[in-house]
Amino acid sequence: MLTTIDELHLGPLEAIAYSSGFGRWAIVLPGAGYSTQAPLLWYARRCAQAAGFDVLALTDRYRRDAGADPLAWVEERLSAAIEHVHTSDPAPLVVAKSLTSLGSALAAREGLPAVWLTPLIGAGSGVADRVTAGLRSGSAPRLLIGGTADPSWDGTVAQTLTDAEVLELADADHALEVADDVGRSLAYLGRVVDAMSRFMKRVA
Repeated sequence: MLTTIDELHLGPLEAIAYSSGFGRWAIVLPGAGYSTQAPLLWYARRCAQAAGFDVLALTDRYRRDAGADPLAWVEERLSAAIEHVHTSDPAPLVVAKSLTSLGSALAAREGLPAVWLTPLIGAGSGVADRVTAGLRSGSAPRLLIGGTADPSWDGTVAQTLTDAEVLELADADHALEVADDVGRSLAYLGRVVDAMSRFMKRVA
């Protein structure tokens, strides 16, 4: 199926739309230092397309030195993305990495299925209570993926979330990679891709 690729400027956000006319949409949100072109989110987009979703991938970058409130920054952009696809898909799939897990409460209010990659639910994140509360308030299907070497992750918390699917990778860091072990990192990327693919096909 032919896919059109368009750069969009939607109020506060900039994005690339990958449209094949499916009508269902996935919104892919970057981390603070992890773009939607980086491996985890690149393959998230590919998985979503294979599962029958058009994809809106945000290209904005959060800049700490600009003084923007991170919660407001995330919710403003997620809201604009939801509004953009709402006519054809009132309940798009959300894929968020790290910082953009601050959109958990908004996703819960809207009843959106979601993939949360390295969500900030560990004590080392500084916003764990806010992100976890948002996740606890949701009931739509969700998949959480994190690594035991990431201080922003807490597998015990993830396992307490009702009806959430959880993939925890031993020794994986905040990029879901293993330090000084390229082969294991690539194997983990494959496991993440498999988990996302199965989840997205179920919620499509």
